[in-house]
Amino acid sequence: MVTTSLTYFLVSIFTGIALLVVIHKERRRGRRFFASKFRDWLDRLVEVASSLLLKSWEHFSKYIVQLSWYYSLHSVLRTILKIIVAVYTYFENLFERNRDRTKQLRSEKRQLNEFNHLHQITTHKQETALSPAQQKKLRHKKLEEKH
Repeated sequence: MVTTSLTYFLVSIFTGIALLVVIHKERRRGRRFFASKFRDWLDRLVEVASSLLLKSWEHFSKYIVQLSWYYSLHSVLRTILKIIVAVYTYFENLFERNRDRTKQLRSEKRQLNEFNHLHQITTHKQETALSPAQQKKLRHKKLEEKH
């Protein structure tokens, strides 16, 4: 198995070197040594095939890879936007609840200020206050008790 591989390797190296020598000599001479029409036809065939391959590659890279990249980038940006909207909505709802709670607390504070115990005592004192005549009579009675 190693000998077969080594044989193929050596034949490939020899063929490659031979082709390099022939191509070098043909370039120096300025024309081909053998099968020039067939090799010209092969050159045109390779040129057409490489042109088609190049156009296909440009189409693939431009319309397949580039569009996929744009679509994936668009998807990532849309996801980021959805996250930002969700965070914004959360904080907006939090602020609204806070505002409602603040209004409720202010309302409770106003009610407490209107009906706190000191206000109730003052109201009771005014309702149960003695008239000036009753005050005079009570004062006179208290003064009499001390003497």
